[in-house]
Amino acid sequence: MMKELQETIDNISDDFADINAILAARSRELDRREAFDKEISEQIQSILKSKK
Repeated sequence: MMKELQETIDNISDDFADINAILAARSRELDRREAFDKEISEQIQSILKSKK
């Protein structure tokens, strides 16, 4: 019984570690996307200003 409980706890812990890794990767992806969007926006604004 205790061994089964320990295995269940270990499995849950592993699942949370996997979820944490996925969320960390997604967070980095969103950070890169935000930086990319900002850079593109700045370039568009620069182009618009230079055409005036």
